Amino acid sequence: MRETRRRLLVAAAGAAAGALVARPALAAQMTPHPQPLSSPNAPSNQNVPAGIDNTGVQEGERKSNISPVAWTQIKSDAQKLFQMTSDFRDHVQQTNLTSTLPLPLIKEAHQIEKLAKQIQEHMKG
Repeated sequence: MRETRRRLLVAAAGAAAGALVARPALAAQMTPHPQPLSSPNAPSNQNVPAGIDNTGVQEGERKSNISPVAWTQIKSDAQKLFQMTSDFRDHVQQTNLTSTLPLPLIKEAHQIEKLAKQIQEHMKG
């Protein structure tokens, strides 16, 4: 009978000690984590990338300064660029690229790149 009482007391003491040790661990898990503060430079709408909501941009800067003549030039250059890239794609498909890259293809690629940069400069104004 003494042995069963000892086992009962040891089991009760172990359970009490486990409850005392587990209580602070559970309390630490139950505390909410602090939420980070939003940056003052963050956009007002969190679903858009930075700069999309045009913060700090003047109304005059938003308007396009491209003249109609320049716009028609850009459109014609874009059409020419489209034609050049289509021709380049056809030439690449017809060429055996397993040996060496033909020099005319490289020159054509440089011309396409040059025209694309020219269009980009026209767009900047």
